[in-house]
Amino acid sequence: MISLIMALLSLGTGSWGNVLINLVLVAVSGGLFLYSYYSGKYQRCYLITIVMIFLIVFPVMFFTSGGYHGGMPAFFVFAIIFTVLMLEKRRALIVSLLEIVLYIGLCLVAYHFPHFVTPFATEADRLADILLAFVSVSTVCGIVLYFHLKEYNQQQLLLEEQNRRLRSLDNAKSTFLTTVAHEIKNPLSSISLHARDTSELLEEEPLDFSLMQENLRTIEQSVMRIDRIVLDLMDTVSIEQGRLALSLVPSDLGVLLHSVEKDFSSHPSSGNNQLVLTIQPDLPEISADSERLIQVITNLISNAERHTQNGTITISLTGEPGWQTICVSDTGTGMSEEMRKNALKGYVSADKDYWRHGIGLYVCHQIITAHGGKIWLKSKEGEGTQVFFSLPEEV
Repeated sequence: MISLIMALLSLGTGSWGNVLINLVLVAVSGGLFLYSYYSGKYQRCYLITIVMIFLIVFPVMFFTSGGYHGGMPAFFVFAIIFTVLMLEKRRALIVSLLEIVLYIGLCLVAYHFPHFVTPFATEADRLADILLAFVSVSTVCGIVLYFHLKEYNQQQLLLEEQNRRLRSLDNAKSTFLTTVAHEIKNPLSSISLHARDTSELLEEEPLDFSLMQENLRTIEQSVMRIDRIVLDLMDTVSIEQGRLALSLVPSDLGVLLHSVEKDFSSHPSSGNNQLVLTIQPDLPEISADSERLIQVITNLISNAERHTQNGTITISLTGEPGWQTICVSDTGTGMSEEMRKNALKGYVSADKDYWRHGIGLYVCHQIITAHGGKIWLKSKEGEGTQVFFSLPEEV
């Protein structure tokens, strides 16, 4: 744009040499612009620009445009600024210093050998050249610096946001590690306690087999709890890495729920709770990963057990056109409204004495979503919790 304007002005003053040079600049600049746009090789275009325009064309124009009595010294400043902006690190410093030395040398040559310089025909032409150079360089440098500063500010905002997220992730990592240690420590302590008690019972006479069997059942429950925690941890890693895989086969949800009930009934309830199962008859099979669904239901029952004492845990299966819905409800402590809203988003536990991340609901959410289903919950403090999830009959 600058070269085109300069060519038109030179045409008006009759300086045909400057017209030709500026038209060459228009062609070179346009060619470099298109080449960089389509090739993406910006550094190569920067070097061509510096060598051809800043180091060759500008010195020629200096002698054909009045020397240091015209507007070319402003373009020398322009060249140095853009060299620093375009090149990187040490290369920018070396080339910009080379340009400074060259431009100082040009001015000294013009001073000692003034006959090498083509003067302006009139003082008005000289003034026009100086003003045009001043306005052009000021405008272009101002625009470029504006966008550079704008991009810098945007990068700063992005950097602040990334730092905030990193701090949040670091805090989450610390909390997560504390969570895992806390979650596993409880069943391990229970295993250690009941194993030691069983060892002491073996030394007593007569042997109390019923108490030893109770200790072994408690140990078994604790081992199963650790197993579920480890499985949830492994699933969490798979989910975050996008590797959660499903093995979809025709599945009868009613049969699946009966197997879960049978497994629950084979172990005494830790909270002395009663399990109630209601199933709508004659529901068709759906395409699902049975093992994953058992994991979901077991997780939901485990959560209900942990927050319910001497109550009832109800599992129901109902159907509607295209969907089948399972609900696991309890009569336990329930959740606050804030916790209910965030329960499926990321590791919230209802334990008031120890605020920690619970991964069970998060894993359930991801498994149901992977099935093309939806999961939601209803809960109030002191009134229990209902967790629903619906699965499509056709995936």
